[in-house]
Amino acid sequence: MSGFAAIIQFDGRPIEPGPIEAMTQAMAYRGPDGIAHWTNGPVALGHGMLHTTAESLEETQPLANEDASLVLVMDGYLTNWEELRSELLSRGARLRTRADAELVLRAYEAWGDDCPKHIDGEYSFLIWDTRRREAFCARDHAGLKPLHFAWDGRRLTVASDIAGVLADREVPRKPNYGMFAEHIASEFFSLTETLWEDVSRLKPAHWMRVSAAGIRTERYWRPPLEVTIRYPRDEDYFEHYRDVLQDSVRRASRTHLPLGCEVSGGLDSSAIFCEADRLLKAGQLLAPDLNGYTFRFEPGGPADEVRYARAVAAHTGRAVREIEPFMPDLAWFRQRGWDDLDIAPYPNGEMAVSIGKAATGDGCRVVLNGIGGDEFLTGKPFHYHEDLVCGDWSVIGRSLRADASDLGLVTACRKFARFGLGPMIPRVILDLSHKLRAHRGPNNFASAFWMSDELEARLRQRRAQIDRDQIFAIANLPRRGMAMCLDEAFLAIALNSNGRQAARGGYEVRSPMFSRSFIEFAFSIPEHMRLRGATRKYLHVAALAEWMPEVVVRRQDKATFRVVFDRLLDGIGDYFTRRLPACHPDVFDAEGMAELFRQYREGGQGAWPGWELWGCFSSENMLTFSRQGNSL
Repeated sequence: MSGFAAIIQFDGRPIEPGPIEAMTQAMAYRGPDGIAHWTNGPVALGHGMLHTTAESLEETQPLANEDASLVLVMDGYLTNWEELRSELLSRGARLRTRADAELVLRAYEAWGDDCPKHIDGEYSFLIWDTRRREAFCARDHAGLKPLHFAWDGRRLTVASDIAGVLADREVPRKPNYGMFAEHIASEFFSLTETLWEDVSRLKPAHWMRVSAAGIRTERYWRPPLEVTIRYPRDEDYFEHYRDVLQDSVRRASRTHLPLGCEVSGGLDSSAIFCEADRLLKAGQLLAPDLNGYTFRFEPGGPADEVRYARAVAAHTGRAVREIEPFMPDLAWFRQRGWDDLDIAPYPNGEMAVSIGKAATGDGCRVVLNGIGGDEFLTGKPFHYHEDLVCGDWSVIGRSLRADASDLGLVTACRKFARFGLGPMIPRVILDLSHKLRAHRGPNNFASAFWMSDELEARLRQRRAQIDRDQIFAIANLPRRGMAMCLDEAFLAIALNSNGRQAARGGYEVRSPMFSRSFIEFAFSIPEHMRLRGATRKYLHVAALAEWMPEVVVRRQDKATFRVVFDRLLDGIGDYFTRRLPACHPDVFDAEGMAELFRQYREGGQGAWPGWELWGCFSSENMLTFSRQGNSL
């Protein structure tokens, strides 16, 4: 399953011919196995099919129940299909197929608004409830599958992609300058807005009900915000973690075709590939075969990770194909922005186009990645504060000894004072507001001096709208940081771009470390299990030491893909310093753009302005599109 669209006219007017077809055509790449439509008076639904599981081969969408009182369109797959099927059958549900879409439809029949609490996986869907004359929509717990919509009080337009929504010509194409400011500054806040004022995103872990009376939304899931898992020995945590990782990989591996895995050679993707290999050899992988793929960059360069990937291949006895990264020119990125009616994708993300092509060429339609490991496994030194609050002095002593051994006694004492005792002083807690930068993205500068005064004023307004009270209501400091990460606006943009890229390539990308059970486990364990001395992913490293090659376990460096930005940005200084301010003086400041590019060419003076420059390029691309009548 890979994409859907819907138009619902709540004033009762029949849907005119053409708009729903235009919407699915705008996302035709999401339906390589067929596009279908369902129309009934004021309601039109469309779906583009991508078969990724044996169960999906039995499926047709749009999917109606027996009397067509409920009709569903859905993107995604379920990870709890076994448990959900058993639960529904025990309640007397009539299941006509094994398809995930039917499980979701029957879950709505059984639980109504509460159905997302019973559904687990990576999904978004819409159900038209004929009897109630209402539309019910939901997104998965982490927003791994997209859902965009427009609502003018009488007409609801929903689609997987922004381009799908805007293909409905009744949706205005008015630029949202607040979101352009976020991209130009590389400073992100909004989880609901897009580059277009009338197109919104449904938040992750939320459902939405729409009727003639308006829109109502509700959050249906939150991660645990206090430590609920405590063991007397590290080994108990290791065993529990291995079980959680194994189960997450097994559930994500369900496909009737060979399973692909990205294998960067880092701790996370390597662990997933090694675990998938173990499951396959034990006859427990839910796929008939397993293929690995890694990037091949210039040997010895900052992006070169081949030696680690080769060590993983040797460790498993399974080949990992080495693929040249996809690195197109600027014209390609311009066209992609126009096609998507969105910000041009980031070059370091689009590298994987070549891996997707290789994987689908090998017959794969599902590719696993290691996204989520950095977000939920990387520890912070606030474990000292957490353990002080709990009065766990034995653990504090062990952490001090580990820090002293790895970092030196003075550094260990400073860490304890700053991250253990410091947060207990109210003033210091307030000073932690700078930690909100984790909510904003990769911005490297205190002031976005390269944008116009008017646009920077919009950015300052957005900063002021952050709900600090809600964030600081989370008393546990490590959980506060993780919760901010889970709701990070830049991460939401990256996940959407990643999934759209995969759909364009004809496959589905899945993230085992973003599964609900994995996240809930990560939130439930004490922070000292994530950070021990200089080991920032202590639990992951220690638990899987025998599952991965030693060179990967001991790896301290991390690849940087600046090279894929530099090859595009280096030669266009005149574009940044002259064309942008001249063509868009209401957006870009001429002196500021010159200074930003100067700092980029000189190495950034401790910061690297590549993110900001790419945001400027991508924004100018879409501003030009919108100002030329959307006719490029």
